[in-house]
Amino acid sequence: MYPLQQQHINVSNIFNSVFTVKLATTPELTDEVFAVRYQVYCIDRPFEDPNCFADKREHDEFDPHSAHALIQHRLTKDSVAAVRLVMAGDDATQCAFPMEGPCLRRLGREIQDAVAGPLRTRVAEISRMAVSREFRRRLNEEKAVSGISEPAYYSDSENGKRAMPYISLGLFAAILQMSVKHRITHWMAVMEPAQLRLLKRFGVEFDHVGPLMNYHGRRRPAFTEAASLIDRIKQCRPDVWSLITENGRYLPERTSTVLKTGEQEVA
Repeated sequence: MYPLQQQHINVSNIFNSVFTVKLATTPELTDEVFAVRYQVYCIDRPFEDPNCFADKREHDEFDPHSAHALIQHRLTKDSVAAVRLVMAGDDATQCAFPMEGPCLRRLGREIQDAVAGPLRTRVAEISRMAVSREFRRRLNEEKAVSGISEPAYYSDSENGKRAMPYISLGLFAAILQMSVKHRITHWMAVMEPAQLRLLKRFGVEFDHVGPLMNYHGRRRPAFTEAASLIDRIKQCRPDVWSLITENGRYLPERTSTVLKTGEQEVA
């Protein structure tokens, strides 16, 4: 059951007044992606060892066959969030997905076969969804703090606080733009239950959600056809659909592949 849409809230206007989606199509922007990831996955949370990244840029073996994107603060151009799409690439037999070995089997044989078969070059793994805690902290600063480089706070902090809950939707807008660009039709991911619940509140609900497992903490594997997910968002949350698709500018390709519905519990 989805919450009733609050008609007076324009999600797109709130998000776009504070943030912008940027695809990392240059070395400079890709470097910013790795910097955000270092802040989130090495400093904010004990996910990766910071001593392994002397350049303070978190990266791994999956990045060369991934597309990357950022969420930037409009006024300051600060990068506040990042995400990547890991793809099989042209030589699908040589490139693995991060979740393929430990997690994909939890979604059932049919999905494993689909990912290993003809769908493989049209599937991407949503990975490294990262939102900077440093940005959240600075939004809450009431005045500049001595010793912290400017901008230590943001002149639009109240708007920023209103827009913060929608950063995850901005990341999905980036995911959709990258998917359209690379002709991706199916998404898979491993997510924390709380993250799945938050996305579900906005109508972002995967077709197949597997059981809880230990994978860098308690997480659930998920898989979906992009077009069916976007269709459901349009039906139940047209305001969110407008933000993610830029009012229909970005829409995923459709396929004839139909997979059986998997477990949907996200409690």
